Parts: sequence; C-alpha cells; structure tokens
Amino acid sequence: MRERLKSPPAEEIVRYLIGPRLFGDAEALFPLMDRVNRAHLVMLAERGILKPAVVAAIAGGLAGLAARGIGGMKLDPHKEDLYFNVEAALSAELGPEIGGQLHTGRSRNDLYATLQRMKARDAALDITTRALNLVQRLLDVAEREIATVMTGYTHMQPGQPITVGHYLSGVAQSLQRDARRLLEAWPGINVSPLGAGGLATTGFAIDRARTAELLGFDGVLVNSLDAVGSRDYIADLLYAFSTTGVTVSRLAHDIHVWYTFEFGFIDIDDSIAGTSSIMPQKKNPSPIEHLKAKAAHPIGALMAALAAQKTTPFTHGREVGNESVAGFGEARAQAEATLALADVVLRGLRFRAEAMLDDARRNYCTLTELADTLVRDRGLSFRAAHEVVGALARAAHERGLAGSHAIAASLVNEIAQSVTGKALDLTEAELAPALDPRFNVAQRRVAGGPAPESVASAIAAQRSLLAGQRATLEKRRSALAAADRALDAACARLAS
Repeated sequence: MRERLKSPPAEEIVRYLIGPRLFGDAEALFPLMDRVNRAHLVMLAERGILKPAVVAAIAGGLAGLAARGIGGMKLDPHKEDLYFNVEAALSAELGPEIGGQLHTGRSRNDLYATLQRMKARDAALDITTRALNLVQRLLDVAEREIATVMTGYTHMQPGQPITVGHYLSGVAQSLQRDARRLLEAWPGINVSPLGAGGLATTGFAIDRARTAELLGFDGVLVNSLDAVGSRDYIADLLYAFSTTGVTVSRLAHDIHVWYTFEFGFIDIDDSIAGTSSIMPQKKNPSPIEHLKAKAAHPIGALMAALAAQKTTPFTHGREVGNESVAGFGEARAQAEATLALADVVLRGLRFRAEAMLDDARRNYCTLTELADTLVRDRGLSFRAAHEVVGALARAAHERGLAGSHAIAASLVNEIAQSVTGKALDLTEAELAPALDPRFNVAQRRVAGGPAPESVASAIAAQRSLLAGQRATLEKRRSALAAADRALDAACARLAS
C-alpha cells in the first residue's frame, strides 16, 4: 500500500506514531473491525458489486481470521495500521486479487471513523451503566440514613441541620443529571460514517443505510466531509465524563472532611483504608483522596481534544482523526475507576449518628429556626428576628456558651429587649424545640427539604427516573444485539 513512496516509514514514525496506534489498540479494535468488514461485505454482495464467488471466498477468509483472533496475526508496523495488516493477512490467504476487493467502495478514513464511533458508544453504555449503579448506591444509603441528623454547611461553616439522607439524595440528583448528559450524547455518536469514503463518498452504488443497520447505528451521518472530519461527539462524551467526575470529587471532598479527627462524622472500613510507613497509628482514606483528583483526567482529555481540533481543515486529517481522540481511552478508564471506587467507598462508610447530632447541638446551626419561631410566635418581621438572633449568637460566643442548646430563654428575652425595645417573654418550652436539630429537620417538609417524608418523596421520584434511564440503556443494548444477530444471519446466508 506504499506504492507511491520509495522508502518505508522512518523508525521514529514507527516508534512514536504507528507502533502505539497499532499495538496499543489492536486487541480491542480487531473484533470491531471484523464486524465492519463483514457488514461491508454483506452490503457489497446484496448490491451485486462483488461477484458471488468473490464474496464467498472473502467471507470464508474473514471467518478464518476471526477464529484465529488477533493473536493469530503477526502485526507489522511497516504496514502502517491494523486494517492494512488485516487486508494483508486476507490477501495472503486468498490472493491479492480476491482479498483486495473487500476495500471496494470505502476508505480507511470512513472505516476508522466508524470504528471510533463504535468504541465511543460502547464507552457511553458502560460509563452510563456505572453512573446509574452509583446513583442506586447513593439512594440506598440515603434511604438507610434518612433520619440521621447532621449539620449542613455553606461556606464550610455550620448552616442548618439536615440529614445524611438529604445530603446523599442531593448528590444522587446531581449524578442523575450527569447520567442524562451521557445518555443525551448517544444521538450524536450512533450515526454511521461508513460509505463516506476518503471525503467524497464513492462511484460504486453502495447502500450506506444497510451497513448502518447491520452495525446497529440509528442512521447515516449524511455529509461525507462531516462524516470523516468530525469528532465533536468525543468532546460531548468527555464533557459528560468530566461533570460526572466533578460530582464524585465534591462528594469525596465532603467525605474526606467528615473523616478528619476534628469532624469525626464517619469511620471507614479497613478494606478502603491505607496505612503509613512511619506513623503506625494512621488509617488513611487513600481511595477518597484519589476520588478527589480523578476528574482531572477526563477534564485534561477534554481540553486536549478541543485544542487538537481547533483551526484544523474541515475534512479528514490526523489532527482530528488521531490526536484529538488520543486521550479518550485513558479518560474512559479513569471514569470507570472513579465510579467503581466511589461505589466501594460508599459501601465502606459508617456514619456516627450521635456524634453528628451532638455537633449540630453545639455549633449554633439551629438558630435560623429560632428566628423563624420569633416570626411565627411573636410577630416579628424576619429582618428584626434576624437582628435579634444575630446579636444573640454574638453574645453566646462572647459568654463562652457550649452551643445553642446552652442558650436560655432569659438570654433571648434580654437580647430581644435590647435590640427591639420590646419584651418577648419567650418561655423555655417555646425555645427548646427551636434549638433541637431534630425538630429543625422535621419542620422542613417542603419539597426538597430535609424532613424524612420530603426526602422519602424525593428518593421515590429519583428511583422512578433511574428506572427510566436504565430502560433507555437496555433499549439501546437490545438494538445493538439485534443488529449483531442480523449481521450474523446475513453472513451465514453468504456462506451458504
């Protein structure tokens, strides 16, 4: 295939360009290429472009190659890529006059564009499944911890009481949007470039819709330049991988903080802990630290993909076809690792309910409910109540009180009198519920609130959405499986 050239590829070209592409991806690419070759052959036969005897010979040759697998083929980097190695093996068995006819009506450009989309859709199905599995885990733990009271934070400062279930339901909600992004990338991925040729299709009367059908694509990517020259769907997937990783990293950040001695909200199972080489008392949350950082990999791949594509010609070229997708495999692997590690970490968490409740009693996070109580029961405007409670918080800190549970009604009345000039006559019986973290949680029953019944309603809705998302995935898998069966049947007819 290098007839135009006088010399073989330079050693540096083989080492840095051809070799990594050929040997690094051959095992995964070979079965996909076999499917594309068989679908193309079926179409050529059905359209009468190749003679029946040629079709039968090529079908037998492809079956032999598939049976031996990639391990039965000696890959030669001087042939440039996997396809030329496959064609050479086919021609060695059938003769170049027969083996060389498989490439009728197509180019490596549309062939590899098709293979990349097949790899991308496999990755989309896999990573979406893993994301939805993590959603399931989050919802299961949220349901278990639906009444476990903890402090909710803003600006990393105590805000208001919530529950562990409320927190994890929120993370699950965000992750379901990440899963939606993964699902929504599918229409841009699952369209077939095959038949676009090098850039301007072919003069042979091929049937692009037929090969698309046999390979499980939803349709044809019509314009031939766009078909071979675009990899924007890779950026779509990498963006979805990135947002998924960011969601998990934010969860990991909070878990990491909760595990510190100073917080002490959780313990972790020994199976997800590491040790120190010098400090024997250490029980390190090593996987959690990895989870905080793993989003960097798909983010980096996304930036590299976009940068490699910018200011390139709108046609096939190695900048887009190879360099822009170079980081995709690693990004997929890191997305898989992120979701798998997050699942095992969630399984290994132990929430210290009493410690979290005690913390909520001590850190003044219940004072918003006290302000609400003054509005409801004493007729203050919220702004006036805010001023009273703000002054109360300052006084409590200055007097060294142990937390909001140590505030007496007499102090509230004293501060209110000084701020508003009015006597509130608040009683201890009225004050106590407002300062109880559990009462705070129970009061917040509106949609999206932390009250157990509100969280239970949210979780039920999330489980319904999860079922719908899983059904979408299953429908797509079923369609691909049906296409595989149709391709096998069509090939069997050729052989008979």
